[in-house]
Amino acid sequence: MYIEQKTFARISLNRTAVLFLHAFPVNHAMWTPQMNFLASRGIPVVTLDYPGFGDSAPFTTPPTIDAYARQALDVLDESGVSNAVVVGLSMGGYVALALYRLAPERFGGLVLADTRASADTEEGRQRRFQLIENIERTGDIDPIIQGHIEKFFTPDHQQNADLVTTARRLMQRATNTGIIHALHAMAHRPDSMELLSQMHFPVEVIVGESDSLTTVADSRKMVEQLPQGHLTVIPEAAHLSNLEQPEAFNRALEAYLQKLGLL
Repeated sequence: MYIEQKTFARISLNRTAVLFLHAFPVNHAMWTPQMNFLASRGIPVVTLDYPGFGDSAPFTTPPTIDAYARQALDVLDESGVSNAVVVGLSMGGYVALALYRLAPERFGGLVLADTRASADTEEGRQRRFQLIENIERTGDIDPIIQGHIEKFFTPDHQQNADLVTTARRLMQRATNTGIIHALHAMAHRPDSMELLSQMHFPVEVIVGESDSLTTVADSRKMVEQLPQGHLTVIPEAAHLSNLEQPEAFNRALEAYLQKLGLL
């Protein structure tokens, strides 16, 4: 079962649904391999497009990262889901951590994929501000799209026309305002490393072996802080590991859901 943000149907569940939170600057469709995988096993899935991405209109004012988390919480409420395994990749991980600060009681589990719990460094914030300035000056998001293609996938998979075309099409559906808002929110997000030690349940951390944006070292730092953390490193994958190596990602997700007793 897949429930889009704009076509709510309440779920009558005696078990947990899976909430997918997407990366920047794509949309919910990045999770298609995982949604299909879970649908084949009868696991209910809820996902959404952040404002300004995919089919969703932008926020009217610049948001904080908590605003995206509140949107996700609203989607769970509208869908009738009281308990969710939250799966966030990259920016989706930042939103997942913000959601945990807001409503820890709604978590039946957590997967942090190709993300980090620490705040941006000053250098990282300045890079985001420079991207914002460039968009506001030129109105052109293509440099962001091309830059992310190069970071999303390993060099070998950058030659995979179907994979690159899929990612490019997802990014082209983002609005300039949505991108600017997300960059601003990510730049100002709080550090969440101390939050990890409060998670007294199994947490799965997944990372592409060649991820240069949120590295294996970043993932290990999170696992060290998690009371019940487990790390899966996916070979031959970079930042968008769920699309570059969907079968390996799905195996890790399946093993985690089995650990939780959901499969």
